[in-house]
Amino acid sequence: MTPAARAVSGIALAAALSACEGSAGPETAPSAFDGQRAWADLVSQVRIGPRPAGSEGSLRVRRLISDRLRQAGWRVEPQRFEARLPDGAEIPMTNLIARLEGESPGRILLGTHFDTKRIADAPDFAGANDGASGVAVLLELARQLRQRPRAWSYTLLFFDGEEALGERITQRDGLYGSRALAARMRDSGEFERVRAFVLIDMVGDSDLNLQISADSAGWLASLWREAAAKLGRGELTDPDPVRLVDDHTPFVRLGLEPVLALIDFQFGARWTPGPFWHTAADDLRSVSAESLNSVGEILVQFLVELEAHLEAGRDANSRR
Repeated sequence: MTPAARAVSGIALAAALSACEGSAGPETAPSAFDGQRAWADLVSQVRIGPRPAGSEGSLRVRRLISDRLRQAGWRVEPQRFEARLPDGAEIPMTNLIARLEGESPGRILLGTHFDTKRIADAPDFAGANDGASGVAVLLELARQLRQRPRAWSYTLLFFDGEEALGERITQRDGLYGSRALAARMRDSGEFERVRAFVLIDMVGDSDLNLQISADSAGWLASLWREAAAKLGRGELTDPDPVRLVDDHTPFVRLGLEPVLALIDFQFGARWTPGPFWHTAADDLRSVSAESLNSVGEILVQFLVELEAHLEAGRDANSRR
């Protein structure tokens, strides 16, 4: 299927969902998530070109994200810091933090990364899935959340420097943005207000098979599976957890417990990591509007379930 056909597929799916709004029950309240708009945001990122930390592409994608968020009515704060590399050099990096206030001061965090990997043998690496897909879903979610009443306050986190400069993420290389922000939030006491933190990464694969990180909170994983099942999309989440080091890891290591990390790390084939990961094959031909729409719809339903769970008085440390 061509990128244009995938976009049309996303439009058709969004239209079908919209047509069903009148008959949906309260437990499966349909969302306004629009896979077509998410796809457009993904394409806009890819058109910028490579977006590794410290590059002109990184600056341009930060501007795009900030503009989209402000247009949707969110307050955006940059967190600028110097990332020290394993060789002692430093690179300026910037996280983006967007806030939307609700009735309660308790916060629900959702995060992803916007940088792409520097790859010597793929200098034009597009990062359509690994980088752009998570951003696209959260930008469309930002529009949807702004349009409805919220019992809880929301924060969207867009991390810089997720990718390692070396081949793999290590204790000293990679997760630069999430390490910087997790430390700041822990030290400022912000962890105490967090009711849940959901990380999404690589969610645009045309052959979508989401995996839940093994260090995710069990009750959040259950809520996700319940939300997906209510929408008839339970098969899109793999029954087996995956051991994952990603931008949620610094938060878990610093003691934040209510964390859910979601990724399709079987990119291009049903094994981990898939053959398209960190290769030139991560382009518009390997992702789809339908996958973005599916993840977005499940995410919106999950947030409905999560808010109901919290409102019922079961705090983020409960276990189901």
